Amino acid sequence: MGFWGYFLMYAAIFTYLTWGVVVAFESVLVMAGSEFAIEWVRKRYTLKFFMFEVYLFFPLVFLGYLFLEYIPYMLGKNDHLAKFDIAQAVYDVFKEDIDREVL
Repeated sequence: MGFWGYFLMYAAIFTYLTWGVVVAFESVLVMAGSEFAIEWVRKRYTLKFFMFEVYLFFPLVFLGYLFLEYIPYMLGKNDHLAKFDIAQAVYDVFKEDIDREVL
C-alpha cells in the first residue's frame, strides 16, 4: 500500500474516532438527563440518524459512559450514576416522534 492508501486509512480511523467521541459525549449527556444536550440533539438530528450514529459509534459511547459516569461514580466524585440505557435516551429526545409513529 502506498502513501495515499495509508493516508486514507489513517484519515478514516481518525475521523471515526473524532466524530465518535463527539457522539459519545452527546449520548452520555442525554443519558444523564441534561436538558441542554437533549435540545441540542433534537435540533441537529432526526430520530433515525441519531439512532444510526449511536449504534455506529457504540463502542465509543460505552467508553464515554465508562469514563464520564462510571469511573467518577466509583471514585466518589458523582453522587448519582446515570443508567446506561440507549433506548430511554433516544425516547427522551424524540418522545413526540416516537409516540406519533406508534399511534
